[in-house]
Amino acid sequence: MLSAKGQVMTRTNHTRSPGARNHKIWLAHTFFFSASWLSAIYKQLHPIRACFPHSAMSQVGSLSSFTYAGIAGLSMVSLVGLVKLLRRFFQAYDDISRRDAEISELRRALKAAQLDAQAKNEALAALRKELEAMKCQVQEEQRVLDTAQRHNLALGEQLSGQTRENQVHKDELARLGEKHAQTLALLDVRTMELKGAEAFLTKADALSGADVILMVNALNAEIYQTAAIVAESFEFKAEEGGDEETRTQEEVAAMEEVYVSAGEIVGAPMLDLLRSSKHHEDPTLVQIAFQAGMTAYSNWIFTSWDFEDPEDNNGLSRIYDRIRHAEEQAVSGRWRALTRAHIPRMANHELAMYFMDAFVNILLAADVAQQRSELQEAIESRFAERVGVIVKGAQTLRKAIGEEITSSDFEIVYVAHDSPFNPSAMDDAFASDFEKGRDKPEPVLCTTELGLTRVVKVPGRVGEWDETVLLRPKIALKSGIDEMMGTE
Repeated sequence: MLSAKGQVMTRTNHTRSPGARNHKIWLAHTFFFSASWLSAIYKQLHPIRACFPHSAMSQVGSLSSFTYAGIAGLSMVSLVGLVKLLRRFFQAYDDISRRDAEISELRRALKAAQLDAQAKNEALAALRKELEAMKCQVQEEQRVLDTAQRHNLALGEQLSGQTRENQVHKDELARLGEKHAQTLALLDVRTMELKGAEAFLTKADALSGADVILMVNALNAEIYQTAAIVAESFEFKAEEGGDEETRTQEEVAAMEEVYVSAGEIVGAPMLDLLRSSKHHEDPTLVQIAFQAGMTAYSNWIFTSWDFEDPEDNNGLSRIYDRIRHAEEQAVSGRWRALTRAHIPRMANHELAMYFMDAFVNILLAADVAQQRSELQEAIESRFAERVGVIVKGAQTLRKAIGEEITSSDFEIVYVAHDSPFNPSAMDDAFASDFEKGRDKPEPVLCTTELGLTRVVKVPGRVGEWDETVLLRPKIALKSGIDEMMGTE
């Protein structure tokens, strides 16, 4: 309504402007009409004046002037009255026009308001229909909601029942799980017991006797080749003991230590041969000493239970001898295999140092031309790889006969120096055909190649074994070396 009223007032203000303009135009027309009227009166009086003589007119001149003046005055009064009347008329006309315009504007506003009210009524009717539809939809949704709530309530009751049932199942499952865990624990115990029993009852060997023989032969061949190569790689002094008088006390003490170490490896008789012989032309005796040293250290690897503790090593050896004496072969063999498998081993490079130290001491005892530091560096740089192959082969053979074979005992045969020579159990590596046919009550100088025997305990007999020689060891006798060297 405010907008309609504003529109009415605006339009009313616009309608006043034409009335004001018309009023001015009508006033101009009124003055023009009054002037025309006075002019017409004057024209009407002029003919009458002409009918009178001039003298008469002069007589009545003054009268005419008054008459004219009176007429003019009446005319002016009439004109003023007419103007006032016209002004009032036009004001009344303007008021009527303005009111008519306002009425027209109000009618238009009323019609617009009626149209707006009709549109709003139609919109209200549409909203009412929509509201009714929404009420119906809400009622339908409420019905569906009620149905869903009843269904959910039923499902909740069913879920509660399922939850209780599941809890019962969980409790049962927990009891079964605990029982299963107990069963698994018992199974683990029984499995460990079975494994322990299998470890002592199994008789299957991972290797055969032929396999072990091949391994021993390969090790002997590697020892022989390495000894020959090392012996040919160094130069020896031509004159024996030429610089003994010039040695200092420290050097003499150091050489005494060398002789002691070399004697422990190859034996005193072999050491005497090394010191008393000349090797600058033929280092064969040095090669034999190398073979003796490497076979001695290899035998130490095979027979040792514990490399680092001699007391533990001797204790385990005594225990094994008692078990072998009292138990069957399968039991003693499995005990040996398990014990060897779980005893810590010395690293190959540590064992190789024993071999290379033996090389140095033998060379120094044989009066080599180089000093000890030079020998140590040369041997480690040039022959460490070959020595590593020998150590690895010895370790592999140790594991084979100590851990992988239980049905019998494979023993490496090493003949210690000064042992009596037994031609039925060993071979003289340097004897001639004539010498091989004779028994010699002569001590063994050293072992050059390892042998192999197979020992099996007689079932049901205490302390009785069957022994089979698979590979005879080769030894060196002083007589054979003297014959080879041509000293006899």
